[in-house]
Amino acid sequence: MNRRDFLSVAGGVSVASLAGFRTAFAATEQTTSLYVGGLIMVSFEKSSLRIGFPQAPAHKATLKVVPVNGVARTIAIKGNGLLESHGTVTSRKVFAPEAVQASEIYGQDVKARFEKCPSVIEIPYSAIKSITTAKVSPDRWTFVRADTNQEIDTFRPRQIAETLKIELLSDSVLKLDGGKTTVKLDSTQEMVANYAPAAKDVSPNMYADHFVHYMQYIERPPAADFMVVPKKLTGITSSATPKIGNQFMMYENTPFCYFIMIGKILG
Repeated sequence: MNRRDFLSVAGGVSVASLAGFRTAFAATEQTTSLYVGGLIMVSFEKSSLRIGFPQAPAHKATLKVVPVNGVARTIAIKGNGLLESHGTVTSRKVFAPEAVQASEIYGQDVKARFEKCPSVIEIPYSAIKSITTAKVSPDRWTFVRADTNQEIDTFRPRQIAETLKIELLSDSVLKLDGGKTTVKLDSTQEMVANYAPAAKDVSPNMYADHFVHYMQYIERPPAADFMVVPKKLTGITSSATPKIGNQFMMYENTPFCYFIMIGKILG
């Protein structure tokens, strides 16, 4: 049960029935939501999910932590992180068909290479209750080869996943920057990880320009040794450069980059 849902339900429970409610609630798996968006790599490894933040100029990796009680805080993501959990989920749901998957472009043999990635967060599958799409892009996208401009026919054009929602067991503790910063999920309602450019560096069509930052962290099979570029199929495509002020307002609610998935979930 997600923490936000639990608070809503608990608010309507009378004192007389609270004891019975606690017994029933103890049998459920209490979870905390982690939302992921921006120029982020989500890789399904052998025993864990890895979230990577590629080297990308002008981008800033942050984690917004919303507690059950109190004021939200924002943490700069630095170095490597690890989610520690002693629980094990009884069942797992994975359904994010809108997500851009590297295998759609480069085939099933494509692999993630995080050795040089500035920051990586590792999450054991045992602590993941579900992985689903939280929000999709307003426009439809496809991919074309950078050398020939030919459309990648193995990619299904669509509105792509803008934000991923990962439900985590709330008995877990997220340790960031080698353990220097900790977030206890049992007192956290939700977390939002984002990797996006600063406002002063925003420009239209940034997704097409920034997809190249993924390339040094993706090992492509020899037969697929080519670069690709995202291509918007709907909406307005502009080459204008926004400025801070009124023109910037055009883009402030627009996602600048989208995450990419690599591999198939195991465990």
